[in-house]
Amino acid sequence: MKKILLGGICLAILWSCTEQPQKTPSPDALRIENTVLKQKELFEVPGLAVGMIKNDTVIYADAHGVQGLDTGDTLTTRSLFHMASVSKPFVATALVQLMEQGKIDLDEKLTYYLPYFTMSDDRYKAITLHHMLTHTSGIPDVDDYEWDKPQYDDGAAERYAKSFATVQLDFAPGEQFSYSNAAFDILCDVIAKVSGMPFETYMTTHIFEPIGMKNSTFFRPEIDTVLATSPHVFDDNFQKVVSAIYPYNRRHAGSSTLHSNVEDMLLWARVYLNKGEINGTRIFSEASYDLLTSSQIPENKGKIGLSWFLGKLKEAKITYHSGGDTGYSTFFGFMPEQKAAIVMMANTDYYWSTSNSTLLLKNSVFEDSLTAIAPIHLKLKNYILTEGIEKVREVYFEEKGRTPQHYEYDDGSLDDLGYWLLDVNQPEKALEVFLFQTQMEPEYAGWVDSVADGYRAMDSIALAIQWYRKALEMKPDQDFSQRKLDELLQSAE
Repeated sequence: MKKILLGGICLAILWSCTEQPQKTPSPDALRIENTVLKQKELFEVPGLAVGMIKNDTVIYADAHGVQGLDTGDTLTTRSLFHMASVSKPFVATALVQLMEQGKIDLDEKLTYYLPYFTMSDDRYKAITLHHMLTHTSGIPDVDDYEWDKPQYDDGAAERYAKSFATVQLDFAPGEQFSYSNAAFDILCDVIAKVSGMPFETYMTTHIFEPIGMKNSTFFRPEIDTVLATSPHVFDDNFQKVVSAIYPYNRRHAGSSTLHSNVEDMLLWARVYLNKGEINGTRIFSEASYDLLTSSQIPENKGKIGLSWFLGKLKEAKITYHSGGDTGYSTFFGFMPEQKAAIVMMANTDYYWSTSNSTLLLKNSVFEDSLTAIAPIHLKLKNYILTEGIEKVREVYFEEKGRTPQHYEYDDGSLDDLGYWLLDVNQPEKALEVFLFQTQMEPEYAGWVDSVADGYRAMDSIALAIQWYRKALEMKPDQDFSQRKLDELLQSAE
């Protein structure tokens, strides 16, 4: 601490007269810090914030980078991020609170609470709140969030619920598992009608305030502008820029619009690690905790509780949810048996929040190996537009030969680069990447189909037909190749 002198006298009542020793970070914290910084570098993240609990103790809470490239303001653990789908477990928590109050029954029909809810498919009458919380309702997912046309008024949730009058179900309620953001948006209207207050007000009054989450909100206008982060995306030159569109629309509050920070989310972790209680305040009962975090549908349909996804890390239970929207990537997960939890948030929309978060958890809890990994096309993109395919090849093999490796080469990383190039109207360079990919994995018909897509984007129809046929020779049941081939043949007639 700095010494403050006044007339040569140290004011001990304000400041210590001696320098305080710096606290040495724990080995855990140092490993996390080094890995987080490497992840930030590999993924070109403007701002990355991480908090972790182990053995019921916060072992790491820090933020790196800036709140936005537009302002350059330093990111802190109080900086607020759009949390995307990490919003959903908050909706589920609110519903079990209302269940405990005797105001709802999760097995009751949706139409009991929203009599005006209709769909063009009569099977909608069988939808229960439980179906919606477990993604088994059959309600189709959102096609367009209309981030460019945000709504802010109290009537947004009800209008959205009423907008399904002409929509058909994807399947009969309870028949399948299919992720539905829309179902959680409609649940906002249920919470509002049952509680007698707007959804966002309920969340503040019954969840954020009792927990002590002072800066968290579902309502964007409430965000302290000093703490606000900006969303970042890649531009047509593959450079990170602030997105022209912010991902907020009140009609999609339940699925996406939670805004929070590391400090608040670590309090949320405390609630779940203590089965519904924090600092002597019970947010929900232990019975509700069990309901929220235990498997709610047959294993063959998916491993999910009420909104929470259920998984394993080295055979230990992890309960989690990830999030991703325009300009943001997030993750929250906890391991009840190990009293461990992690929250990670990045102000960019191309970031592996789930794999990077679980990597840190595995290392801290099990002392597992720790290496930051990113898809190789994140590096190759820096060369394809300016130096061409030969430089891309050179860098590809150079990085693949390094030890340890910091890039992954499987799962279509080159394919992603090629389609990025198509998206920015660079079909010739995309084709070069697709052809390089077929050289790396010549036996895979999917990459042959990509070459055909490249030729098609260049209006080289005869060559596109030739490559679609080649893909089908290699894999006759590759339906997407057959469909695209049929389209070209019909248009040529």
